[in-house]
Amino acid sequence: MWRHIASNAVTFLIVALFLLGGIIMWGRGQYDAPGPLTQAICLQVERGSNMRTVGDNLAEQEAVTSASIFRIGAEYEKKTRALKAGSFLIQPDASMQEIVDTVTRGGASTCGTEVVYRIGINRLSTQVRELDPATSRFVERAEFTPGVDEVPEVY
Repeated sequence: MWRHIASNAVTFLIVALFLLGGIIMWGRGQYDAPGPLTQAICLQVERGSNMRTVGDNLAEQEAVTSASIFRIGAEYEKKTRALKAGSFLIQPDASMQEIVDTVTRGGASTCGTEVVYRIGINRLSTQVRELDPATSRFVERAEFTPGVDEVPEVY
């Protein structure tokens, strides 16, 4: 009788291992597959944020199919501690792996608002512009001359 129980337990263990392997392969496929995003978005990662918050934010914006797979994949690649704060441009059809690479790569923010100071011999001007994720072009929000023009509310 014990032999039958042991045999059934080993059979069950083998089947469970195959199922676990299948689930892992499916998750890896989801992590590497092109994402559901149809239009580029600007992802804001706050200082002190973590991959759970970023994954939930991406799921809300429908940039990833599963926040859990995003988080597990980032943990598997050992990139959770490399998360950078800033604004990041997420391209359409970006896979979860590409998004993790984007938010963990060092360097300047790739999206958001920037202030451009133009200093010339005769004049000084300030321009506030914002990147439109859909067109990947900057849209001017305000332009003024400090000390001469009234400072716009956008500034």
